[in-house]
Amino acid sequence: MGYVKLFKADRTFDLLPADDIISVATTATTIVFKYSTGTILTVAMSSVESKDAEKIMKAALKIEGASGEGIAPDVLSVPITGIAKSKITA
Repeated sequence: MGYVKLFKADRTFDLLPADDIISVATTATTIVFKYSTGTILTVAMSSVESKDAEKIMKAALKIEGASGEGIAPDVLSVPITGIAKSKITA
């Protein structure tokens, strides 16, 4: 499984799994990734520009199915603040 490295302001990073993404949605401060496994990952940022989700998806498509180190997307408008995990509920 490939991963996208999403950098924080302190240059640490969180990993976003690149495989099995079925949808992406944005709000003013989050990008929400839904996976075919029923997992939801919410990427929090101080603000989201429309191109940020596209940059992350482009990196995910590039690394999907690969193994090894993750790749980083093109520079986002702002660093992420974190990733929260939840499950899709009926």
